[in-house]
Amino acid sequence: MKSRHLLNVSRFAIASLIGATAMTPIANAQAEDAVKKLDTVKVTATRREQTLQEVPVAVSVLSGDILESTGTSSVESLSDLTPSLTLLKGNNESNSSVSIRGLGTSVFSSAVEPSVSIVIDDVLMARSGQGFQDLIDIQRVEVLRGPQSTLFGKNASAGVVSVTTKAPSKTLTGGFDVELAEEDNAYGVRGTLSGPVSETIGFRLSAFSKDYDGHIRNVANGERLDGSESWGARGKLQFEPSDKLTVTVIGDYRESESEPVVTVRSANNPNYLAQLSPVIPSETNTSVNLNAETFANTDQAGLSAKAEYKFDNDFTLTSVSAWRSWNFSNNLDVDNMSNEDPLPGGLLTFDLNSGETNLNQYTQEIRLASPDMGNYDFLIGAFAYYLDLDRHFERRLEIALPTGNIGQSAQFDGTVENKYFAVFGSGNYYFSDQTSLFGGVRVLNEDVDWTALRDPANVLIPGDFPLGGVQGTLADFTGGVSDTAVVGNIGIRHSFNAFANVYASYSRGYKGPATTIAFASIQGEEPVDAEESDSYEIGLKLNSPGGRWAANFAAFHTVFNNFQSQAQRPGEIATSLLNAGDVSTQGLEGELVGRPTNLADVSLGIALIDAKIDTFPGGPCYQGQTAAEGCVNGAQDLSGKDLPNSPDTRITFMARQSVPFETLPFDGFLQASGYWQDEMGFSLDQDPIARADSRAIVNASIGIVDKDGRYQASIFVNNLFDEFYTTSISQLGLFGGFSYQYVPRDHQRYVGIRFGASF
Repeated sequence: MKSRHLLNVSRFAIASLIGATAMTPIANAQAEDAVKKLDTVKVTATRREQTLQEVPVAVSVLSGDILESTGTSSVESLSDLTPSLTLLKGNNESNSSVSIRGLGTSVFSSAVEPSVSIVIDDVLMARSGQGFQDLIDIQRVEVLRGPQSTLFGKNASAGVVSVTTKAPSKTLTGGFDVELAEEDNAYGVRGTLSGPVSETIGFRLSAFSKDYDGHIRNVANGERLDGSESWGARGKLQFEPSDKLTVTVIGDYRESESEPVVTVRSANNPNYLAQLSPVIPSETNTSVNLNAETFANTDQAGLSAKAEYKFDNDFTLTSVSAWRSWNFSNNLDVDNMSNEDPLPGGLLTFDLNSGETNLNQYTQEIRLASPDMGNYDFLIGAFAYYLDLDRHFERRLEIALPTGNIGQSAQFDGTVENKYFAVFGSGNYYFSDQTSLFGGVRVLNEDVDWTALRDPANVLIPGDFPLGGVQGTLADFTGGVSDTAVVGNIGIRHSFNAFANVYASYSRGYKGPATTIAFASIQGEEPVDAEESDSYEIGLKLNSPGGRWAANFAAFHTVFNNFQSQAQRPGEIATSLLNAGDVSTQGLEGELVGRPTNLADVSLGIALIDAKIDTFPGGPCYQGQTAAEGCVNGAQDLSGKDLPNSPDTRITFMARQSVPFETLPFDGFLQASGYWQDEMGFSLDQDPIARADSRAIVNASIGIVDKDGRYQASIFVNNLFDEFYTTSISQLGLFGGFSYQYVPRDHQRYVGIRFGASF
């Protein structure tokens, strides 16, 4: 493993050096009329527009230009460019999530919120699955690291991913881009049209369509699986009836149909292995032998209205009203077999594991921001939120007996209702031009109510037996929990000069209480407590005098109390929702961006993170864990163990070199980007099977750009060094235990072309 680790680092270093050394000779060959400084990066991390270098927050910013040049077209791809952001990619959107600084949420219950909030155009996405959207027509993405509960406070105990889309333009503009990859029959098309309707009204329309056949082969019928087909559109109208009032109305809709599957990584049962044949379980297995339909389909829509009014005294009143819906349905062929008849003893068919979620949410936020009041400024506001969620789930299996198969089945219905209200305020006090005190507070109250119904007599097919064990007990109950909390932050910032400033801060994050609203809900099960985080951070932000370089550094220590997680019960399919004691994350982060010449851009990011379980003496055991391995009476002491989905080291880079052609109507460019990350585990219970090796992923492209910026074309190679990897590994107790994994599209090298044009 160590040799592979060194090979990955070497490959990554070679690619980085190629990107960097490709710049200087070409760039220096051309006389430079004037120094091109770095672009000023604007952020709204404090709900006010500030520059990245002056805001006292650890935040990574990705511009729309960077996203387009790297082909980053979805929220899940942002982790390729941001070192402190990692992704837990499951086999569908509902069990995928993002983590910041090693902390996130990987809980399947519909009543559990994400620890990392995804906010799009000032509108909170209530569940992580809503946030896994395609990124089209983006102005910028801000990744706010650490608790953000003062201003983004619904559920930002670990951080926020804030996406801002482009506003309507003052003149008629438009464009489109196309991406094609022949190896996997993939294409993507995006288009935008924007301009004025009248002197006071502007519009912007954006749309996309994507199709991908898939990279997993089903040997049962020769089809390709894990493909997807999606499309969506967004429309904006911006009204400016006066120079004081701006109203922006946004409507969007998106549909996605996919066939996500997992592959068997390891198995021990000879009968099961025979049924999998010709598929051979392995760490690099990309084949399945399925007979049942597998799918994950979503549609979501949203409507929001943002009004900003600037008073004569320069106070600004902002109102954001929004409604969103999200509908998700899926089925998974759990047994991973083609189910030949008759099945040998000890096996069962498990073809139906299907669910549907219907979510509606309503949010209203009002903010009043003061101008500079001399030596202070402030912002006050209120936020209201209502969530209504319905969950239906069906499960059926057949057990092979000498006398024939018998069926077992059950279905589940649950609801979640969440009411939340908060008032908040933040401000800055300026002791001098160099030193200021900043902070804020939020007072919140929320009520979570739920119902759960699973009647063992309500089988799916007449003659079936009810599912046994926990699933065979009657669950017909309602419950609720209320909570009130005070969260906030405080810090101090000092500017040494125009090129360097430091800050130190404390913040408290919060995520509300929850319960299990899933097939395995148990009568009388207690809800888990609210998750709270206390974070301490110091940061340093630097600019070079010439304006060509900027660097940001942060050191942090965050402790989470009552961290909400889940673990699988040994020998069962079900997972348990639990408070995993106290956990912590601490580390160092650094980001460097530069323009070493007028024709070259480079960025480098590094995150050194130690995410640990501090105290959890009664943690769950993993499948097959013995007493010698620490499992005593069904529990183990997880204190001091690593948190899942958190590599200790992660490095990202991007380098772009422009190549001018004086006699041609276009210029060329070379670009490389990628990341390297350390090995990590996927399971809270420390299952040794659920571990992934370190990996280095490098993407490269070469292309041309019209001198007026009207069109560009490129050839790209993703996963240049053909590095195989998985994004999740789990173990299941069926058939004596087998492990499965999710293999992403980028597990292998593929080549494609991109073309874009604009006016």
